[in-house]
Amino acid sequence: MKKVVIATIGALALSSTLAACSWTTESKSVDEEVVNEKQQQPSEDDPNAVSKEEEARLKRLEEGILVYGEGTKGGLYLTTVNTAYSERNFPEGGNNNRSPYTVVVSVKINNVSDSGKMANLSELKFNLNDPKTDKNFDGRLLADRNPMTSRLEPNNSLTLAVTFEVPTIEDKYMFGIESKADPITDEWEITNLNKFEQ
Repeated sequence: MKKVVIATIGALALSSTLAACSWTTESKSVDEEVVNEKQQQPSEDDPNAVSKEEEARLKRLEEGILVYGEGTKGGLYLTTVNTAYSERNFPEGGNNNRSPYTVVVSVKINNVSDSGKMANLSELKFNLNDPKTDKNFDGRLLADRNPMTSRLEPNNSLTLAVTFEVPTIEDKYMFGIESKADPITDEWEITNLNKFEQ
């Protein structure tokens, strides 16, 4: 009888061991399948995954197109477009030669010269382009909206209100700055302007 009990215990131990080994193998293969599925699907938690919005932003930056709040830095200037808005012009004293609308772009100019060079802001030229018609409008710095100085010392900044007279308010414009002292190749997308009732 002792031999039967010992044989039964041995058989149970052997079958338990074989079942445990079989379960571990199946468990590993199921775990590996789950890991493989996760690797094939882009994870929201993956820090290297790029969203569609981020992808569009990177493409826009590669093309040299900036939006409100973004800036570009050269050797002399750090320029940032803060915002833009539109105004309706009313004829003054019977003067109907004026364009019916004005677009005002608020741009911050920093002098970031490492050599201590004074920046002469009068050399800057401002341009607003209507991409639909490819028409350009020259910007003006009106005395009643801007500081009276045209010189900017190193490590200082000024915010300028650049005005453009336009015949209509479009959905999108491109704003650019020309400088001989520090060429600026990037442009800003000007959007969300207030449209007026005709």
